[in-house]
Amino acid sequence: MSKTALTGAIGFARQSAKDIAAATGFLYMPSTSVSLEPQQNAQTLPPEIGGDYFPRGSYKSSVSGNGTVGFLVRPRSIGHLLNMLTGSDTVLTATPVAGANQHTFSPFLVGSGLDLPWYTLIKDQSQLWGEQHINARLSSLQLTVAKSTIMTGQSTLVTTTPQATDPTTIGTKTFDTSPPFQTCLATLNLTQEGVGTNISSNSVKVERLGFNYNNNLSNDEFSVGSFSLSDITLQQRTVTVDIDFVVRDAAIYEAVYYNGGGLPSSWSPTIYRGNLSVLATSTANIPTTTTPYSCQFNFPGLDFLMFPTPLQGADLVRGTLSTQVTLGPSGADRFNVVLINDIASY
Repeated sequence: MSKTALTGAIGFARQSAKDIAAATGFLYMPSTSVSLEPQQNAQTLPPEIGGDYFPRGSYKSSVSGNGTVGFLVRPRSIGHLLNMLTGSDTVLTATPVAGANQHTFSPFLVGSGLDLPWYTLIKDQSQLWGEQHINARLSSLQLTVAKSTIMTGQSTLVTTTPQATDPTTIGTKTFDTSPPFQTCLATLNLTQEGVGTNISSNSVKVERLGFNYNNNLSNDEFSVGSFSLSDITLQQRTVTVDIDFVVRDAAIYEAVYYNGGGLPSSWSPTIYRGNLSVLATSTANIPTTTTPYSCQFNFPGLDFLMFPTPLQGADLVRGTLSTQVTLGPSGADRFNVVLINDIASY
């Protein structure tokens, strides 16, 4: 049987607890690239008296798993990554109709008793050999919504214990065959916080959105007597959003620099806050329903900055909003993602 690179794949399954590898329930994500590898830390032996001018040798001190996975955003498999990102999935079954399930992924509060879930990842190296990564957590998730193309993403993963596995024992792989989200079906709503009106007509003339979610994780929790990471701890979350648009009026410029004041206003030290909602819809309906797959990204609290606007000859004037998600006065003022598909739970 021929071995080709195109048969490589990566599967996700949630563990029941830490250090207990998932044995079933793997959903394989069609990926554009898989760079998840064992990360071997090599150290040089310290110089010794009576040695040579060169180090005498080196040794491997530890091993962990680390790497990235590139993919097209599909309605079923993206749920695993969102669950790994937030650690909290609230499910409403038969919502909005029978046969569909609504998942709301929201970051858990400090002191809630929740933690990021543990996952087992299976990387099939074209059926030549396989890798099993136990205790995987998501470090970052980048999503790109660009004009006239398919919504794409890249995730960075950290695992405690990578090990080889026989690909013949993996069995039949269940792939996510749900249709990817097309950005021509995505809609955007950008409003000032507490006002409920669009900042300007620019808000619906966006050329590209980039979401960058980061879970800052510890990657140095090794212990004496073990070559593998003993734990991976969530230390901080950050989220940034970049919005590229064609400048058609002065409203966004006035909002960012003058806090909504019109020209000629004086510069305002107040950071302009807004709400952002992006709804991506699939071209196909959820099986047995007339409801399409959908994924809505909600940001109730964004602090807006604006990059300098360059001018080029024979070109449109384009600008970029750079935003940071910040926590507002209430626990509800934090991002969430609402995914509607046919999966019962993650």
